[in-house]
Amino acid sequence: MRSEPLASEGVRDEMVLSNQRVKVHIRCRKCGETFILRGVRDSNGHIETGFKRCLCDNEDDFDIEPLH
Repeated sequence: MRSEPLASEGVRDEMVLSNQRVKVHIRCRKCGETFILRGVRDSNGHIETGFKRCLCDNEDDFDIEPLH
């Protein structure tokens, strides 16, 4: 499989920045389990990781923060 370069000529800087991967720390407020995932920041600044729920079946009570 051939890999494409991340940035190519003619691509605006803001487009490249919006597609960068970001590490995210997620902590479940119910059981305390922690997860570190990679996500992609969209044009609105939201980070999509694909994370759905914790091991304790919690689906909506999390502390989520990007890691630098």
